[in-house]
Amino acid sequence: MTKSVKSLKDRVTVLVVEDDADDFSLLEGTVKNCCDKALIHWVQDGDKAIDYLFQKGEYQDVTLYPEPGLIFLDIRVPKKNGLEIAKIIKNDPRLKKVPTIMLTTSSSSSDVLLAYENGANSYFKKPEGSEEMEQFKKAISLFWSSVLLYP
Repeated sequence: MTKSVKSLKDRVTVLVVEDDADDFSLLEGTVKNCCDKALIHWVQDGDKAIDYLFQKGEYQDVTLYPEPGLIFLDIRVPKKNGLEIAKIIKNDPRLKKVPTIMLTTSSSSSDVLLAYENGANSYFKKPEGSEEMEQFKKAISLFWSSVLLYP
C-alpha cells in the first residue's frame, strides 16, 4: 500500500540528523509549518542516529522514539557521516523504504553522486540568502503533498 506523508497527518515522525542548532531550527520550523503536529526528533551525530534507528541505548522505548516516516541527514555530522548512515539505512530491510533526504552546504557533484549512490532519495543544498530560503521551504513542503507517494 502506498501513502503520502500528508496522509499520515500528525502521526508522522521525522528524524533530523544535524549537528548545527541553527540549521536544525530552520528545518524544524519548516517541517512544523507543513505539519504542525509532526513529531520531530533531533540527534547531533551519526552514532546517535544509528542508536535511534535501531532502538539502542537511550532510544529503546519505541513509544518515545518511534520509527521515522522521514529522515533528514546532514552529510557532515560527527562520528558516522550522513553518507555512512544512508548506506546503513538502505541496507536494512525495515528502514530502506523510509524517505531519506541529504542536507548539506555542498553543491559538489561528487557529493551529490555519493549521496544518491548510498541511498539518499533527495539531496538538498542548505539555503544561502532569502531567495534560496524560500525555494528550500517550498521543496520541503512538497514532502507533505498528497501527490508524493511512499511505499
